[in-house]
Amino acid sequence: MQYGVDIPTYKRKENKKSKKKTNVKNISVKIGAIIILGFMLSRVGFGFIDGLYLAPFGLGYLISVIKKSNIKESTIAFLSVALGYLSQYLINRDIIIYISIAAAILGIKYISSLTKKEVQIKNCFAIVIAMFVGLQCLLGNQDISINIFFSLVKSLIVIPVFFMINYGVNCMKEINSNYFYSTEELISLAILVCLIITGVGEFNIAGIAIRDVLALAVIITVAYAAGSNAGAVLGVTMGLIIGVGNNDIMISTTLYGICGLVVGLFTETGKIFSILAYFVVSFIVMTYSNNLNSTMIIQIAASALIMALIPKNVIKKLLSELNNDEKSKVISDAQIEGIKSEFVDRLEVLRGSLVAISSSVENLSGNEKLLLKNKGTALVENLADRVCQECEMNSKCWGRELHTTFSQFGELMQSCENKNAYLPKTLDKKCVKRNTLLKNAEELYSTYTVNEALKSRLMEARSILASQMSNMSFAVTNILKDFNQNVDSCLEVDKLLRKTLAKNKIRYINIYSFVDTNGRLKIKVKVDSYDGENYCRKQILPVISNLIKTPLYIGEKGCVIDPSTNECSVIIEETPKYHISSYVAFEIKDGEKYSGDSYSFGDNKSGQYVTIISDGMGSGPEAGLESGAAIDLIERFIDGGFSETTMLNTVNAVMGMKFSEDEKFTTLDMNIIDLYTGDAKFIKVGGSMSFIKHGNEVEVISNSTLPFGIVDTINVTPIKKKVKQGDIIITVSDGIVDVDRDNLGDYNWIVEYLKDGPNNPEALSREIIDKAKKISGGRVLDDMTIVVSKLYSSY
Repeated sequence: MQYGVDIPTYKRKENKKSKKKTNVKNISVKIGAIIILGFMLSRVGFGFIDGLYLAPFGLGYLISVIKKSNIKESTIAFLSVALGYLSQYLINRDIIIYISIAAAILGIKYISSLTKKEVQIKNCFAIVIAMFVGLQCLLGNQDISINIFFSLVKSLIVIPVFFMINYGVNCMKEINSNYFYSTEELISLAILVCLIITGVGEFNIAGIAIRDVLALAVIITVAYAAGSNAGAVLGVTMGLIIGVGNNDIMISTTLYGICGLVVGLFTETGKIFSILAYFVVSFIVMTYSNNLNSTMIIQIAASALIMALIPKNVIKKLLSELNNDEKSKVISDAQIEGIKSEFVDRLEVLRGSLVAISSSVENLSGNEKLLLKNKGTALVENLADRVCQECEMNSKCWGRELHTTFSQFGELMQSCENKNAYLPKTLDKKCVKRNTLLKNAEELYSTYTVNEALKSRLMEARSILASQMSNMSFAVTNILKDFNQNVDSCLEVDKLLRKTLAKNKIRYINIYSFVDTNGRLKIKVKVDSYDGENYCRKQILPVISNLIKTPLYIGEKGCVIDPSTNECSVIIEETPKYHISSYVAFEIKDGEKYSGDSYSFGDNKSGQYVTIISDGMGSGPEAGLESGAAIDLIERFIDGGFSETTMLNTVNAVMGMKFSEDEKFTTLDMNIIDLYTGDAKFIKVGGSMSFIKHGNEVEVISNSTLPFGIVDTINVTPIKKKVKQGDIIITVSDGIVDVDRDNLGDYNWIVEYLKDGPNNPEALSREIIDKAKKISGGRVLDDMTIVVSKLYSSY
C-alpha cells in the first residue's frame, strides 16, 4: 500500500513543475507584448499645425494597462511608453509633457496599490486634463487662450483613444480561445495592428520604407487568409492612419484598401495568382497617381515576398482566428470528435466485455476436458460402490488386493466400451457377484455414454458460443475503425447551396452537406412534410444538380417524416455510374417440392450491387432453410458494413452448429459490384465457378475453398475484377456445372455457349438451364439456380 501511495505523490509534483514552466512561459509572452505595444503605440503621433502635436496612444494604452494589471506590469508598461516617447523627442519637444503625464498615471497606480483600492479611470482622465492644461500653459509659446485650447484638444482626445485601445487589447486576449469576434472587435483589432505598424515611423533601409513594406505585407496576408472583407477593412484603416501621419491620406487609403480587396477576391486561386493580382492592381494605382518609381516597386515586391514566405500553417491559423465560419467549423469538428471519442470508449468497453465472455466460456470448455482424465477412475469407483459395498469379500478385494481388483474393473469397463462386455479371468474366478457385476457394468457404461454425448454437445455449444463472442468482438473492432473514419462537412458548399436555393425561391427548413467515408458528396435537406418528396424531386433536385454539376438522385429511403416536428428529410447523393438488371432461372431436383438453393440480388445503401447464391447440402426444405439462413445473415452483415472476414467467420460459426446427427453444410457464391467505379469482388466459399461475358470473350472466376461449417475459420481472398458497360456476370450453383455425371465439374460447355450466346440476361438464364437439362438427359439430378446480371451505364 505504501508503495502505491508514493506514485501519485510523485506525479503531482511533476505536474506542478510542468505547470510552473507553462506559467513562466505565459508571463514572458505577456511582458514582451506589454513592452512592444507600449513602445510602438507611444511612437505614433500626428502634427497637424505648429504647436499641436498629438500622441495620445501611449497614454491611452498605459491607462488600459494599469486598470487591469499589477504594479510590476504597470511599471514595465510605463517604461516602454516613456522609451517610445523619448525616441520621438527630436520630432517634437512637447513629448516631455506626455512622459510627465505618464509618470503621474503610474503614480495613481502606486497610490491605489498602497490604499488597496481599484484604479478609477475618471481620476486618470482628470489628471491627464489637469496636467495638460498646466504644463501647456507653463511651457507653451503661444497665447494663453491658444495654449488652453491646444491642451484641451490633446487631453480630451486621450479619452476615446483609451476606449478604442482598451477594446482592442481585450480582443487580443481572446486569441487562441475559440472566441467569435464581432465586426466591431475585428475593426478594433485592425486599428491596433495599424497603430503598431505605424509606430515603426520613418525608419528605412537604402531608401526603402520599412513601415510601408510591413503595412502592405500584413494587409495582403490577412486578405489572403480571411478574404476580401477583412483585407479591405484592414487596408482602409491602415491607409487612414499612415496617411494622416505622412499627409498623403488619399494615396495610402486607395492603395492599401484596393490591394486588400483584390487579394481577398483571388484567395481561391492560390498564392501565386493572388500575388500577381496584387502586383497588377498596385502598379495601376501607383501609375494613376504618378507615384510609380523604383523605390515603390521594391517595396511592393518585398511585401509580396514576405507574404509568399509565410508558411501555410500560419495562414491557416490566421484564418481560424479571423474567420468565424472557419472557427465554427473547427469547434464543431472538435465537439463531434469528443462525442465520437466518448462513443468509441463505450464500444471499446463492450468489445472488452465480449472478449472476456468468450475467454470465460472457452475456459469452461477447457475445464470439462481436464475432467475427462478422471472419468475412468470415476467409473470404476461408481461400479464398486454399486456392487461391492455390501459384499463379504470387500475387505479382501479392495483391501489386500486393491491394485489387482482396480485393474480388473478397468479392463471390464474397457470391454464395455468395445461393445464386447466380459469379466476378466481373475475377476471371474474370485467374484461372488459375477452376473450382478457384469450387468451393472453394462448399465453404468450405457448411462455414461448418454451423459457424455450430452456433455459433448454442451462443450461444443460452449466452444461455438465462445467463437461467436470472439467474432462479435472483432466485429465491434471493425465498427470502431469505420466510425473513426472522418466524415467531412462542407461549409462552403452549404453557403453556395443556401444562396442558390434562396435565389430560386425554393422553400426549405435546413440543408447540410458532407462527404462520406467513400468520398462521395451527400446533401441532407429538410422541408415541411406537406412539400414532401415530390417537391424535393421536382424543385430542389434539378437546382442542386445544376449547381454541383454532378448527376444526383434522392436516396432509396426517400422522404423520412419526423412525427414530432412534422419535417420531411431526404438525402440527395451522387447518382451511380452503373445500374444492373438481373434475372434468375432455377429448376428443382426431380422428386422434390422445394429447392435447396437460395439466391438474392440487388443494390444496398453503400452504392453496391450484391448477388448471392447459396447451395445447401442435399436438397429439399431442410437444405433450403440452411442456405436461406446463410443468405439472410450475409445480407445483414453487408448492410451493417462489416468486413468480409468478420462476415464469413460469423456465418461459418453459425453454420457449424451440429445439433442434429446429420451434418449439414452450405456453400456461398457472392459477387459485389461498386456501382460508382465498376470494381467487382468475387467471394466463394465452396461455391461453383462464375463467368464474366465481355462481348464474345468469357472470363472464368473460380476458387477452391471448403463450404461453411467444415473448418473452424474461413480464410478467403476476394477475387477482384473490373467490369464495364455491357458486361454480363453469370453466377450458377453446382447443379448446373455437374450435369454431366461422366465429366463432373466440366464447365467448358458453358464457356462455349456464352461466347456466341445472346446478350439478353433473361434469355441467357433460361437457355443455360435448358441446355443443362438437355445434357443430363432431361433429368434434374440436383437443384439448378442461375443469376445473370448485366451492367448498363447511366452517364
